[in-house]
Amino acid sequence: MSVLSAPLERLCQRVPGALAASIMGLDGLPVDTHTASKGDIDLSSLLVEYSSTLAQVRESAQMFAAGALEEISIRAENLTTIIRPITTEYFLALALLPEANFGKGRYHLRMTAPELVDELS
Repeated sequence: MSVLSAPLERLCQRVPGALAASIMGLDGLPVDTHTASKGDIDLSSLLVEYSSTLAQVRESAQMFAAGALEEISIRAENLTTIIRPITTEYFLALALLPEANFGKGRYHLRMTAPELVDELS
């Protein structure tokens, strides 16, 4: 188990209904992923697509003086994804079932992100 795998696994364990937690680069390349539950959704491909969306949202927020992006969530019928930038190059994503506790997911994502900064620097 890598140094990055343990925090991802703990994140999934702490949030009932978590499908996966992943660290990805803004370039769309995955760094590490922990999958808690297999589903019908191709999470790795979806997160690659979300990485380009995150880059666009970050740029827009900065361009219009909204400040640094802290979090973005995307809700779909079968999946909720919460994304939190870790560094300027990497982000942490948590994929949840629709019935999962969104607030608990946000909280644990916010608490886990700082643990990963040193490992990615």
